[in-house]
Amino acid sequence: MIDSNAGSPRSTLETLGERLRTSVSQSRLTGSARTLTRIVRHSRLYRWLTTEPESDVIVIDLRETYTVGPFIRVLDRCLEQLSDAAASSRTADIARRVDATFQHRPLGVVGLTLIAAGLVSLLISIVLGRLGTTWIAVHVGLLLVSLLGLRSERTLDDLTETRAWELLAAAFEPPEPPHGG
Repeated sequence: MIDSNAGSPRSTLETLGERLRTSVSQSRLTGSARTLTRIVRHSRLYRWLTTEPESDVIVIDLRETYTVGPFIRVLDRCLEQLSDAAASSRTADIARRVDATFQHRPLGVVGLTLIAAGLVSLLISIVLGRLGTTWIAVHVGLLLVSLLGLRSERTLDDLTETRAWELLAAAFEPPEPPHGG
């Protein structure tokens, strides 16, 4: 019996595809990848990182430990002194004003920050002589997006009520703690 499809473009492609799959599955690179995967999956570190945690939650107060406790106490003292100094600090006053402006027009603050960062990046690129068409296009795109941010009149409260914000918050929200039974 003679195959009527023999020599047709479809059978040639199927044969070529089968040969390619066979070559890939028998290649040294594929074999090395399989070996590496097997080694990693059987390693203690991989098994330790991928094991399910115990259902009991243990809470450790790091302030009471000998290793971390002293560092936390020093940090607490430093933060207390910084908090006292912040009441009369010009830097803290500027930070409060930036925060108030951010609450009122967050995209404007981000746009202004991106413009400043883009200009610094562009100047560094010019000094280092690393300007190319792609790099200039990236800077122009950054500038245009930044200008759109400067024009926005939305407040932070307006932005946090958008669907995009809800999706972003859901993506970074920690999982619910396990419920003990």
